Amino acid sequence: MPDPSHRTGTIQSGDVALFYRAFGNLEPGGATPLIILHGSNYFDSYDWIDVAAGVARERPVVAFDHRGFGQSEWSRDKDYSLDAILADICNVSAHFGWERPAILGHSMSGRLAIFFAAHFPERLSQLIVVDSAMGSGNPGKYQVAVGKAERVYPTVEDAMATLSSRHSPPRFALDRQRAERALRKVEGGYALTRDPDHRNTQSQAPGAPLPRLRDLDVWQSLGQVSCPVTFVRGRLSDRNKPEYYDRIARDVPHCRIETVEARHDIAHEAPADLIALLGRIVR
Repeated sequence: MPDPSHRTGTIQSGDVALFYRAFGNLEPGGATPLIILHGSNYFDSYDWIDVAAGVARERPVVAFDHRGFGQSEWSRDKDYSLDAILADICNVSAHFGWERPAILGHSMSGRLAIFFAAHFPERLSQLIVVDSAMGSGNPGKYQVAVGKAERVYPTVEDAMATLSSRHSPPRFALDRQRAERALRKVEGGYALTRDPDHRNTQSQAPGAPLPRLRDLDVWQSLGQVSCPVTFVRGRLSDRNKPEYYDRIARDVPHCRIETVEARHDIAHEAPADLIALLGRIVR
């Protein structure tokens, strides 16, 4: 069970209130702060409490739930565009008075963090991508996908079973207490605390324009990143594709690649190793 000794709160960002967890001394002017972005099947900031608490011995750390996930609000306009999500990162950083924090993104959020670094270079000092598949598609792809019915599971165990057979199952599939926190009681059983329309990238507000950032290529964006970049891969992860890291080493020579003995859920399987690694590379 993660240590709950940290501060929590909410920050208004566009049409949602974002839930955050804050660790360490948050006053500006000390060591470089770190913002942690969770993945899509690693459902919210709860999964990062242990790592954040460990890193916070040296620097302030904030992990927040993406819009539509965890304890953050669902977008009333179904706006899960890159414009909205990257603005959320800016707003979290500004709330704490941080000009150029380090940004860490895991899994799906590794690609989000790359897009952030490419399009907001003045808003971060360093990029850490943790075990992220570097293929095309979401996030980055423009798509209208609203009205998806949420899946209702008869029991908590049924929900856990949907992900338990994966090569790198998330903590949700292995720890009933964790699963309970990622589910809410609904008629007929349990549903995820995640908007089923979280892949929709077109705001449904009347007259909403097309998002400015759409149909982005993650490799092209990575090539535009100017800050220091570290890729952290799990040696046993199914996302650890040799072709990704061969391409990174060949085409993006300013990136460093670190390997941790874990599957995809590195924060759960190797937290001490990840904390030590972040202590070495975040400056």
